[in-house]
Amino acid sequence: MSSEKTEAVARKIGRQTAGGAVVLVALRLATRSIDLVSLVVLGRLLSPADFGLVAIAMSVMMVFEAVMELPVFFALVAIKNRTRAHYDTAFTLLTIKGALLSAMLLLVAWPVAYVYNDERLIWLILSLGLAPVSRGLGSPRMIDHSANFNFWPNFVMETSGKLIGFVLAVSLAWSTRSYWALPAGTIAVPITASAISYLFAPYRPRFALSEWRAFGSFLGWTSVTQAVAATNWQMDQLILGHWVDRFELGRFAMASNLASIPWQIFIVQVISPLLVAFSQVRENAARLRGAYRKSVATIVTVGLPIMVGMSLTAGPIVQLILGDQWSEAGAMLRWLALVAVPSLFVAPLSPLSMALNQTRVLLWLAVAELALKLPLTLLGVYFDGIEGVLLVRLTVSAAVAICSMVAARDLIKLPVMDQLLSSWRAVLGAAAMAVAVVPLQLWLGAAGTTVAKVTYLAVTIAAGGGVYVGSVFLLWRLSGMPEGIEADAIGAAGALLRKLSRSAPA
Repeated sequence: MSSEKTEAVARKIGRQTAGGAVVLVALRLATRSIDLVSLVVLGRLLSPADFGLVAIAMSVMMVFEAVMELPVFFALVAIKNRTRAHYDTAFTLLTIKGALLSAMLLLVAWPVAYVYNDERLIWLILSLGLAPVSRGLGSPRMIDHSANFNFWPNFVMETSGKLIGFVLAVSLAWSTRSYWALPAGTIAVPITASAISYLFAPYRPRFALSEWRAFGSFLGWTSVTQAVAATNWQMDQLILGHWVDRFELGRFAMASNLASIPWQIFIVQVISPLLVAFSQVRENAARLRGAYRKSVATIVTVGLPIMVGMSLTAGPIVQLILGDQWSEAGAMLRWLALVAVPSLFVAPLSPLSMALNQTRVLLWLAVAELALKLPLTLLGVYFDGIEGVLLVRLTVSAAVAICSMVAARDLIKLPVMDQLLSSWRAVLGAAAMAVAVVPLQLWLGAAGTTVAKVTYLAVTIAAGGGVYVGSVFLLWRLSGMPEGIEADAIGAAGALLRKLSRSAPA
């Protein structure tokens, strides 16, 4: 293939990847906005103790779901010529997983209730098990849309599920003031989404395992990796359940949920497009390195100011949206937002390793994190409670990010220093934002009324955002306007203005 054709293909893949990422970010923005509104409403209708109780059951369910995780989506993407037998095998594998997961939760529900001395956990765990089971019953042919960078069906499917779950949860919380509103909304989301998937991707379910070999090697390492990763993620809540009361655990769980919203909106959604993009250029080492480096820079440039900004405004955010009974969650959110920062620099490693069929790398990283985090978390909880857990999270996040950079270096021969320097403008821009915002907050003082809190947040966010964007673009110009997210943003803005000028009446 000539260099011109290669360049054209690369540009096309880049546009498709960017377009797919934009749709997925919009999807996640819509669904997480619904989640945020749901948290705000339910946080005012229910108590932190209710959230603490459900957090234990959710953690148990999520760990066991991860143990049984079958990333069929990624396996189907890796299969170039998918047939009916592949879809049937995928559906059958997910159905078997659901049945085994239900059996496992049935076995552990009573022991977990005994360990935490709360019989309510029995039915909570069993009920929440319906969520992952129903997730696996959707149409496997949805992969055809995603593989062609068409994520609109996913948008409609997931948004509809979130809306149904929101209405059900809020209705139950309003009428009963019961913690059962939380699991009810959680269960309704995947049931609705799975049902709608058949409208966009018609498929008649049929049980077959004739193509299981096409999934076997890929699913093995990935499934184990996700199980260990879920254990790492839910570990603190499960351990804290023994050492703090339900109110404190509920505040921690709420702060953790709020801190994860930006990550779910802006980071998780680029994984699928990046997997497809990396898969299409994996034969060209230079292009793969360039694509990885650019993806790191883009993710950091978008995610860093959000997480730093959330940390700087955590207290007013929690008080404004949840009320005074949640005020202690503000200090937790301040640190939990920073925990995500190191992970931004290595977020594309997961799709990269999958595209190269090197998912074993992710397993070793997850195991190393577990080996480091478990003893440190136990020590942190014992000596300093929730504050100890926050310190451990931040420390482990930084250590895992360094190990992940080394892994990326070994996979694509991209030096660690290059990975760090790819985002230097964003790092300096975030530092300038923090330097500008902290004195401004001291000048504004504490906000008392709701109007004052809204004004405080609006001024702080506008000032911080303006300083960040201005700093990044100034540094970009001073460095010779290289290719990157800044150039893409300028090009997109120019194209939009030209389109608007052509459509404007004379």
